Amino acid sequence: MHRRTSRKWPRVVAAGVTATAALALFGSTGHAVPAPTDRPPTVTVVNPASASPADTPEGAPGSTSVTSVTVIDPADYPWKNATDIHTSDGHGYYKRSCASFAAWALRAGGRVTAKSADFLGDAGRWHGTASSTVPHVGDIAQWDPWTGGAGALGHVAYVAEVRGERVTVYEYNFRSAFNGNRGERLGVRTVNAAAVSRYLRF
Repeated sequence: MHRRTSRKWPRVVAAGVTATAALALFGSTGHAVPAPTDRPPTVTVVNPASASPADTPEGAPGSTSVTSVTVIDPADYPWKNATDIHTSDGHGYYKRSCASFAAWALRAGGRVTAKSADFLGDAGRWHGTASSTVPHVGDIAQWDPWTGGAGALGHVAYVAEVRGERVTVYEYNFRSAFNGNRGERLGVRTVNAAAVSRYLRF
């Protein structure tokens, strides 16, 4: 007596492999699982005042979250250990100055910009392609000279996070508790968004 083998088994096994691969790729929710990356995690920017329907993430009715963007890692700043700080970084600024760090942060952030932040002069003279009083992650916070602790040349910093009326900035050459009140070093601080003269977009 000849025994028939089922042709269904190869199909069942293939379906199981396909389902396993789909779970590995998309996870149990059906959304693609992000590929591993060396970049820092993204942050969701919460700013009810500036949220618009276009900014609301899909599947989050009534959410006040703005878009997620990749934030730079300030530890990657290439001149953080430079001892010759009164020499050019090659982009028009002294190494470890606020302008050098902010211009580097724009380049490192991976966002497409319409204008370069290189060779713009002193921090208080910078102009982006647009300026606003409403901050977004990836903007450059700018203080006019003698405003908000800035000196005679003004100050610029990279906006790393926005939460309501507060912004967290990464900066260089601003004395704060974070860096032991020493200049030419990394600083991270959270300030009232309205205390910044303006936010520049490039």
